[in-house]
Amino acid sequence: MMIKWLGITIALLHAGNYVEASGNHAECWTRWYDRDNPSGVGDFEILSRLRLENPMEICPVPIQIEARTVSGDSVNSTGETINAFDTTTGFSCVNADQATGSCSDYEVRFQCPLNFCPLEECWTPWFDRDNPLGHGDFETLPDLHKEYPWEICDHPIKIEITTTSGDDVSSTGDVILAADTDVGFVCRNCDQPYGNCTDYQVRFLCPLEFCKPKVCTTPWYDQDDPTDAGDFELLQKLQFGNPNEICPFPLDIEVNTVAGNSLSSTGDVIAVVDATTGFICKNDHQKSGQCSDYKVRFICPNDFCKEQECWTPWLDRDDPSGAGDYETISKLRCNYPYKICQTPIQIEVQTVHGFSVASTGDIIQVADVNTGFICENYDQEDGTCADYRVRFKCPLNFCKPPVCWTEWFDVDDPNQQGDFEKISTIREQFPLRICDVPASIEARTKSGASVDSTGDVIIVADTVTGFICKNSDQKNGNCSDYEVRFECPIRFCHPNLCYTPWFNHDNPYGTGDFELLSDLKQYYPDICEHPVDIEVVTAYYDYPFMYTGQTPYKFSPTEGFACRNQDQTSKQCYDYKVRFGCLCEEW
Repeated sequence: MMIKWLGITIALLHAGNYVEASGNHAECWTRWYDRDNPSGVGDFEILSRLRLENPMEICPVPIQIEARTVSGDSVNSTGETINAFDTTTGFSCVNADQATGSCSDYEVRFQCPLNFCPLEECWTPWFDRDNPLGHGDFETLPDLHKEYPWEICDHPIKIEITTTSGDDVSSTGDVILAADTDVGFVCRNCDQPYGNCTDYQVRFLCPLEFCKPKVCTTPWYDQDDPTDAGDFELLQKLQFGNPNEICPFPLDIEVNTVAGNSLSSTGDVIAVVDATTGFICKNDHQKSGQCSDYKVRFICPNDFCKEQECWTPWLDRDDPSGAGDYETISKLRCNYPYKICQTPIQIEVQTVHGFSVASTGDIIQVADVNTGFICENYDQEDGTCADYRVRFKCPLNFCKPPVCWTEWFDVDDPNQQGDFEKISTIREQFPLRICDVPASIEARTKSGASVDSTGDVIIVADTVTGFICKNSDQKNGNCSDYEVRFECPIRFCHPNLCYTPWFNHDNPYGTGDFELLSDLKQYYPDICEHPVDIEVVTAYYDYPFMYTGQTPYKFSPTEGFACRNQDQTSKQCYDYKVRFGCLCEEW
């Protein structure tokens, strides 16, 4: 199976899969599987069960299935009646259908596309991040790591270099300064006897492990018991009950009993087990009349598990035609109001064409989150800076959709056991003053000091219980007096909001999914002039964007929503739809 992951086209590694010759052609076969024996109802080598018990070992669409007895005899030689024998279901033989009253014990294997079989080597794509128009051609590994994050292993085994037209380095006659797996590749124009360096491209050999798809696993879930109709561990209900824990489109599902035993060990007849629906075991399908109690977990793309980051768009307010290129944060704020958070965490700089600062050879005066970026022309050998752009990393909540905060609540004092600002008590005393599902909680002392400044040991501070500080946990025997507030969707603070229909104007098959307000207004002119809220969910299953693990490029009620494929670890956005919240009197 070929998977496009981080821009690298890779073949999955499958234990036991191999290529065998058949006439003049090579074929890719899985290993032989024997997961069942005919001691029960029959011999059931069902494809869905085999996938479950041997994840990532069988291709999504097998070309052919083969079966034989475990002693190596052909199916035909047994003379038995076979119930199913195909690449959709797998293989099944029912004892009751046989003259002898019992099936033989069978094993099966599947033929897959050739590219599903193991890789011998793991190579990155070819990279050409620089050209020799400046000081030379600098395909340095640190710059490549930065410009193509996650696409090159940390410690490459080998480097290959060719010209961008595919010729060997030796054919150019260029003097090469560096070509190794530590530095990467460097060709300097000043080292060449005749003009500039040729334009080169590089790729790296990585350990085979690097080419395996990066995935993550959710916790185990057991939301149902088999006491009624059966055990129903349904994906949508699990996603709803465990927000932000399960990706919208899992790659696979794993099932065990709550005691930790394998699914196959129970002998239960399973109605559904897949990553789209989840898991269903019905009691009336079982001989005993009762399913075992099961738990499930899901395999998700690495996008979903990676630490989320919030970056501004790339900003370019100046060019180097005057004294230099001044991308100072104060002037950027004037040119791009509300685009930069109050306290940026990090700054990134590159040329407007996407090349690194290092590749230009420019001397940089300043590049930090306090001042921004300054390159002055008189510092440069050739008298002029390159044209640069910058972006800033901000706290995650800067990229979140608009929210609002409740008033501060203080329902308890610490003069007894402690200060218990429980959300249940707050709801009783202040009905309808907190949204149903707060996004976060904030606490401070009654005098306005932060929790950290008190030094108190806090037992609980969450949106389920609320806030608890116990006097017995404190060195001085007494908690401070606290108050709390909760973060809610903006619609909670603006109950007079009216929402547009859902719009899905774009899909992610080009550079990303762009549901921009300016574009949508051309097709739907009835959208209000000044939306105050935006909601974004996946086009399928209505999965909220904030739980997908993907990185937004734009997320604003005044601009709309944009997801760029290049910003995602998997290099692919989901398909999203949006709607806008407008003040009802304006719409």
